Amino acid sequence: MIKWFNKKKYIKNEIEIDNNLYNVFVREKIFSRREAVRIIVVSYQPNRYSSELLKLCIESIQKFTDTDYELWVVDNNSPAGNIKWIDDVRDINIAYIRTEPKGGASYANSLALEVAARLINQNTGYLVCFHEDVAVCRYGWLDYMLSRMDKKIKAAGFRLTRARVPGGVLHVCGYIIDFKLFRELKLSFLPELPQFDVGDKAIYLLKENGFDIFHTPNTFDSPGLTGLIPETMEAYDLNVTRSFNDRDEIIYMHLGRGIPKAKGEYKNKEKSSSEQWSGYIRKNLLSEPFIQFIEPGKVNEFDFLDTSIRKFYVQNFIIDNLDLIPGSSSVFYYGEESRELDEKKLNIKYQMALPAGSQKFNCVVFPEMVKDAKDTGDILKWAWENLNRGGILLLTIPLLPGREWEQATEFNKFFKFVIDRLWKIGFKEVSVVKQGSRDSLKLYSELGKLKIKTRDLDEDKTRIIVNRTVKRKFKNILKAENKPGKGEILKVDNITTGYGIRAVK
Repeated sequence: MIKWFNKKKYIKNEIEIDNNLYNVFVREKIFSRREAVRIIVVSYQPNRYSSELLKLCIESIQKFTDTDYELWVVDNNSPAGNIKWIDDVRDINIAYIRTEPKGGASYANSLALEVAARLINQNTGYLVCFHEDVAVCRYGWLDYMLSRMDKKIKAAGFRLTRARVPGGVLHVCGYIIDFKLFRELKLSFLPELPQFDVGDKAIYLLKENGFDIFHTPNTFDSPGLTGLIPETMEAYDLNVTRSFNDRDEIIYMHLGRGIPKAKGEYKNKEKSSSEQWSGYIRKNLLSEPFIQFIEPGKVNEFDFLDTSIRKFYVQNFIIDNLDLIPGSSSVFYYGEESRELDEKKLNIKYQMALPAGSQKFNCVVFPEMVKDAKDTGDILKWAWENLNRGGILLLTIPLLPGREWEQATEFNKFFKFVIDRLWKIGFKEVSVVKQGSRDSLKLYSELGKLKIKTRDLDEDKTRIIVNRTVKRKFKNILKAENKPGKGEILKVDNITTGYGIRAVK
């Protein structure tokens, strides 16, 4: 490992903490202004599942933090084989502690924070402490927390704990503290058990010195606050800590017991697992495309003489999502009437132009969006303004068969533009499905050729031949597409019939 550190130009530091010397290997990739907030993520990675927690934490911070910041990852003597990937992460500073902590897991957490406090710019104004099993969920989260700080309030967190301090202190899984005052008062993150756990005493002494703290409302301290989350959001059923801003929007989540869960040692089945956590964040916050799940039996409901493979994916995507809203819901559908949708008994308004004036809908559907960026931006903004809270926007983007390689660059550019715009507009969850695989796209072409080959036959015979051939092959394709790896989202390559996007306001 020493050779690797030298090759990567890490600088070795010997840092004394609590009368013990620790070897810390540091690589600084970014040097921010002193005004930048320093965000510290403490990590320990006994296996690849714990590494996944850290990856998700880093990616959420890098995606949703739009205030000037400097990110530090401090790894606490994880097995050497599990930590090298961090070196490849862009725009972070890294500190590897390679001396075993002297006081157990809880103490190790405080040790990493103490190391960070020595390494960061000592003129830093604010420092954020994070566990690795957290995720920030919304643009503006850091601005919001900073806005809570003033001459009196010198620390702001996402949870209040009274486990050891009856008056309450901020939980170190996520809080921001005035670092200049931290240094002035000679505060520490070290625990003093049994009275103070990691980070407790720093908050306690702030209060003892006449300062106040702020904490966000959250579902750990107040489980009833789950009612603030629209039931159309997948976060509603995710059993983790969810913390809110003043507009009742989730800005932070904490899995809790991340390492035991990653090691398979946590037995409370009511709480979300590390696999559920990973799936939710990758799908709904990082908007990573995953394969659309469709039961193979659904092919029996379609007549493929009149329906293309592409239309099959699109209609199932729309119908499955419409199942999530009540029967009396109002839906705006940008297109012609659909018999399949009418069977849902919803209040659907079909129209080939955006309605004038302000109207409110529970769902807005834009099938097969092939627009230029300016028109698309206007459409997405209109959808946001005309959806009720918790309303769903559904749109699909086709990739035309036969031209997939030619289109790939422009298609992905347009897709990324749409996803980015949806988040910037203010949607709370944005999930994406790839509608089919390489095999389904191949079947799309075969279906077209089969229709041409049988066009001179009696229509009833053609219908039988087309449906018998296509349905048998399509069921096998769907079975293959429905086999994700254990605890993972099944992804496919870029060859697909198109994307389906679901965004919740």
